[in-house]
Amino acid sequence: MILKNALVLQNSTSEVKKADLRIEDGKISEIGKIEEDGVNLSGKLIMPAFYNTHTHAAMTIMRGISDDNPFDVWLFKKVLPIEDKLNGKMVYYGTMLAMMEMASKGIAGFVDMYFFLDDVARAVEDFGMRAFVTRGLVDEGGDDNGRLEENLDFARRWNGKGLIKAGFGPHAPYSCSKEYLKKISDVAKVEGLPVHIHLYEASWEREKYDYREVLKIFEDVKLIVAHAVQFEDDEIRDLAKENIFVSHNPSSNLKLGNGVAKIAKMLKEGVNVSLGTDGAASNNSLDIWHEMRLATLLQKMKDPESMKIHQALEMASESGAKVFGINAGRIEIGMDADLIVIDLDKPHYKPIDRIKSHIVHSGMASDVFATMVAGRWIYYDGEFPTIDESKVVEEFEREYEVLMQGDGS
Repeated sequence: MILKNALVLQNSTSEVKKADLRIEDGKISEIGKIEEDGVNLSGKLIMPAFYNTHTHAAMTIMRGISDDNPFDVWLFKKVLPIEDKLNGKMVYYGTMLAMMEMASKGIAGFVDMYFFLDDVARAVEDFGMRAFVTRGLVDEGGDDNGRLEENLDFARRWNGKGLIKAGFGPHAPYSCSKEYLKKISDVAKVEGLPVHIHLYEASWEREKYDYREVLKIFEDVKLIVAHAVQFEDDEIRDLAKENIFVSHNPSSNLKLGNGVAKIAKMLKEGVNVSLGTDGAASNNSLDIWHEMRLATLLQKMKDPESMKIHQALEMASESGAKVFGINAGRIEIGMDADLIVIDLDKPHYKPIDRIKSHIVHSGMASDVFATMVAGRWIYYDGEFPTIDESKVVEEFEREYEVLMQGDGS
């Protein structure tokens, strides 16, 4: 495939230039003037795709279920009772709808924590998006009801299959005993797979456990930390380690009343920070464009120099690719072809010589014309080439009706 006549933003610090791209075997093989016919993208910008590094994709089926409640009510009174009624088909179509939303907003991959993992993976395989799939793990009274074994079995069958990666998903230190966390860590080390966990999201978590003990348990595994809102200035350096990747979820953090994470301080300390949306039950949108801008403005609240444009772009793209451990996030020869095509024919992209600023501060997800993952279009000009959109929506709505009737069997 050859992409012609577009402007190209190769990475977060480069300048925009006009160039053609050749895509071969899912990778970028040529950048420059190519004297061959191809896909005409005149008036468009090609840039690295975005990644959503923390979500619960199937929770699209619970979007708006608990909009104005504090975190503990949202989780224990609203979400968990509904999750008890879910089945695999609901999770499959909830995940499919989430990928439709994310693909239309320039997202090439997502890090997920949920259950009915085979149904999540089948949805990902059918759609063609990247996914890091982990099972939410809790041990109730010392018994996890076989969840870890289920997670391990899934990981051994699906990790590395197509664009799917697998890991382990202990929900949080307040829902997992120390002994259980150690067991998960031991299994993750043996399997060489990452761990995905909620950490210091709400203020009351500081009273229930010490984050240092958690980081110590997982010091020898790749650790994807969601939220990290409650870290104080003198604690942030403990997150600045090669094995730790923080997923910043500003909308969810605000909506559930959990506060604002100290992201500018984290970046200054060298913490690996990417962006996530959390699930649609707590955001309610799966929109990394919005998270990127909100994250930037929140850090600028007291110091406008604390967050730069290139840092925001890097969190959304290259830092997300690092969480996946893939050769992406930049447009260079040999890199995976995970790309966004943006329609620049909008008033908010003028003047045209400040495109990077416009992407962060005035751009929006509706500007996305196309999204490519590993050289394959998963969204193009309002359509989803890999699926039957109408069938997915129809089945999703049917499963939602079943769920709301209380029959999740």
